[in-house]
Amino acid sequence: MWWPIRNQILVPFAGLLLACVAVISVTAAVLAARRAEQATVAGLNQVIETLGRSSFPLHAASVLERMKGLSGAEFVAFGADGQALAATLPQPPALSRELQRAARDELSSLHEYALVELGGARYFAGTIRPLDPAGRVRHLLVLYPVASLDEARWQAALPPLAVGTVTLVLAVIVSAWLAQRISRRLRTVEQQVAGIAAGRFDEVALGSRHDEIQDLVRSVNQMSRQLQDMQATIHSSERTRLLGQLAGGLAHQLRNALTGARLAVQIHRRRCELNGEDESLEVALRQLSLTEEQVKGLLSLGRTERRPPAARPAGDVVDDVAALVGPACRHAGVELATSITGGAGASVADSESVRTAVLNLTLNAIEAAGRGGRVEINATVDGAGLHFEIVDDGPGPPPELGEAIFDVFVTSKPEGVGLGLALARQIAEESDGGLSWQRVDCTTRFRLSVPASRQLSPQNRNGT
Repeated sequence: MWWPIRNQILVPFAGLLLACVAVISVTAAVLAARRAEQATVAGLNQVIETLGRSSFPLHAASVLERMKGLSGAEFVAFGADGQALAATLPQPPALSRELQRAARDELSSLHEYALVELGGARYFAGTIRPLDPAGRVRHLLVLYPVASLDEARWQAALPPLAVGTVTLVLAVIVSAWLAQRISRRLRTVEQQVAGIAAGRFDEVALGSRHDEIQDLVRSVNQMSRQLQDMQATIHSSERTRLLGQLAGGLAHQLRNALTGARLAVQIHRRRCELNGEDESLEVALRQLSLTEEQVKGLLSLGRTERRPPAARPAGDVVDDVAALVGPACRHAGVELATSITGGAGASVADSESVRTAVLNLTLNAIEAAGRGGRVEINATVDGAGLHFEIVDDGPGPPPELGEAIFDVFVTSKPEGVGLGLALARQIAEESDGGLSWQRVDCTTRFRLSVPASRQLSPQNRNGT
């Protein structure tokens, strides 16, 4: 059963408060009524004692009327023979033997006396032995109206009961207001969470009161932002996956066409028995090989093809890349330099993939350097692994791109696609390495780091 949180707060709190206020009010009322009764009895005793010690005869009706006016009680004076001498009532009752036996020197609690009904009114009836100066009054019957005692009790109990009732009403109103306020804030959070579940990632205001609900709203807002970012990432990843599949399919067909074209050029060169003397055919073959390497990279990015890793020396990887980009450098008027530090025989575990990454980085550097520029391919071997650093003296990418430059379809070139650096980053991560870039002394430096394998022997390097 659904139970609103305001009721969960209000009902127990109001119930506890009601019980506490009721107990306090009733206790105060009972004590006040008891004090009122005690005050009434004390007043009666004082009036009787005062008049009894004076020279006023208690058997006189005028004296009893004065006592009635002072105390509010009815009096009947009896002589030694039990006959009524004077009374404040038109028809005084007879003095029973029980009242005679219960006679006392002064009044005590009214509830200890008998209840009698005279003329339609109920009285507490008690008998005392007064000090009568004339000696004629042996018993004085005191009749105190029950209605007067009830009225005195009610007047004494009314203030604490009224205060308790007002306190209870105010407490219930304040509790209901607080519960409604908390419930309204929680309902706002509930609506926000429902909106998040429905795909709406709107944030709500924190509010001015700093408490647990504000912390909850802040956490939900943070969750909303994270889910919104995740949704954007999922959409981007899905688009990238679809485009990767499309690119992989096109690259597969293009690679087959390139392979056929390269084989046709090689057959033509053998038939013409040129044996490499015509440089144009050699340049064509290198360009076809370069394009084929790039298509292989697309296949790797699309994940439609996985080649088994083949280890080769780092020097051979640098030489292969230099040979492939040589015609492009001459055509673009870019100076190309290579260097190997720390041992050219260090093995690259997945040489084909690493060569593809270095090739993409070098082609980007050639394009960035422009005519008259310079590009360097520096390979370094140390205890941390193999490091391929591609340096160009071009203007470099916009600084605001930062690490986003390695994301798919992110590029600063008008004709760029944004796949080369993404492919290089993927190869680096799959090789348990890393790829970074920075601007140093007006040069752009891309650093590809991969783990180094064992040193290859001369026989392995020659393929024997």
